[in-house]
Amino acid sequence: MKVCLICNQIAAWGKIGGFGTNTRRLGKGLVDAGVEVHVVVPRRGAQRRKETLDGMTVHGISSFEVFFGLSIFRTIDADIYHVEEPNFGGYLAQKAMPDRIHLVTSMDPRDREDWWIEFKYSTWSRKLKYPLQHFYENGSIVHRAVRNANGVYVEADFLRFKTKKLYGLRKTPELLPKPIVIPAGPIKKADRPLCLFLGRFDPRKRPELFFRLAARMPEINFVAIGKAHDESYQHYLEKHYFHLPNLQTTGFMDPFEDGRMNKLLSEAWILIHPAAREGLPTAFQEASSFEMAVLAYVDPDHYVSSFGAVVSEDGGLDELEEGLRALLDSDAWRKKGRAGRDYNIKHHAIDVSVARHLEVYRSFLDSR
Repeated sequence: MKVCLICNQIAAWGKIGGFGTNTRRLGKGLVDAGVEVHVVVPRRGAQRRKETLDGMTVHGISSFEVFFGLSIFRTIDADIYHVEEPNFGGYLAQKAMPDRIHLVTSMDPRDREDWWIEFKYSTWSRKLKYPLQHFYENGSIVHRAVRNANGVYVEADFLRFKTKKLYGLRKTPELLPKPIVIPAGPIKKADRPLCLFLGRFDPRKRPELFFRLAARMPEINFVAIGKAHDESYQHYLEKHYFHLPNLQTTGFMDPFEDGRMNKLLSEAWILIHPAAREGLPTAFQEASSFEMAVLAYVDPDHYVSSFGAVVSEDGGLDELEEGLRALLDSDAWRKKGRAGRDYNIKHHAIDVSVARHLEVYRSFLDSR
């Protein structure tokens, strides 16, 4: 079996995000199961045109090929082309290889309101790129390619109807669980309360609320893992918050290469995620796998209310502080964290996810 994964990123060469992390973990899991895996992504930084990563062959395509590169999909000659989050590459793969199996996983379907939030919280540099990004990820051609795929899937139950409506699908998408690394136990927590921020320091993620909370609560330790794409915003955060005595900032950390990240996740008690909008972010499930509770303004698929605490957006920073104190004072964070770990072991461990993907792939190949 030869599978080609198509994504706008993979977690390597300086670009680490939820989509890319999921794609890399899935690809490696498939390789370990004996599948020949190719990945097509836009080329970034020092990435060469063709690389080997975790047993996968990664094809880095140019900006021109992102919209016109049919030949790469013909050269790969895969049995299955699987798009990890809809993008223009799915359309190119269908046009280049119409007689093959074409699948789509919609990780974070965004409707008009979601795109407005994305735009609202973007930096000016990202706002200028918005029309091209929207065309690449959400244009009419992309929507048509999703409808024409042999199968469409989502990673969380609450996204099924939203995805069906967004793309005008005849059939409601089924679930394909994302692959989450579950560390071996037991998990040893820090003696003093430790709260974590994990993600890009971008305005939509609202890291400033995390830093302001750290300033309010000097008796608690805070660690922020991440860095802003926009240098001016990074400098602003450094100037206003990085001096706090109870705050540690690590900068960018590669979870595939840097063992320090797992140590921090093991020690942390609570993930604080003040983002304005989310699908079901990988950061939530990574935190749960390390027995961390989640505190957030959003509650995708009732995940946060099940494995942490949801606070009202209207309450702002005050509500965030009250929610954190409630989790700590009642010791509820510990029970919620363990429940989250158990859930992900059962539903999203890498072996579970890979087995389900292989089941889907084989069913399509057998029917063909």
